[in-house]
Amino acid sequence: MSKIEFKSHVPVAQKPALEALLFFNSCQERVSACIADAIEKFGTPEIVADRDRLRIHMKELPEVQSLFAIDTVTGRPVGVALYARQDVEHVTVVHVGITAEFASGGWRANEQLLLKLLREVRRSTRRVKGIRSMDLYYASGRTSTPRWRAQTKTMTKALM
Repeated sequence: MSKIEFKSHVPVAQKPALEALLFFNSCQERVSACIADAIEKFGTPEIVADRDRLRIHMKELPEVQSLFAIDTVTGRPVGVALYARQDVEHVTVVHVGITAEFASGGWRANEQLLLKLLREVRRSTRRVKGIRSMDLYYASGRTSTPRWRAQTKTMTKALM
């Protein structure tokens, strides 16, 4: 199993993988209304080449920063968080995405990449003077409908 590292950029050679993660992610349907709302408020993310690196730019949010989760074996981006300082004390994560293999139900879901990615954003923003809180934009306005996992045979037998 490969390791994950966190970086602020992606190599240009990984543009197709970054496009797939950011724009064609099969997990996006889970939060499609939140994504549409974020795009309306903050603008559309754009992949921009800066020499041999890729970064994310948003016209409505020029100070946006990116944090990528990179598979160390392949160099492929498997997660991304876009965040910006909204005021002196607050940072807001305006977009987050992970590949299907790390999402709930994916074969690497137990690695909890989303949680690790958000923790890394929080860790990096704590170094900035004045930051007191971090918000996840997608969390505002989402319903708290529980997602139930299918019961395994063992659980079903235990309940009978």
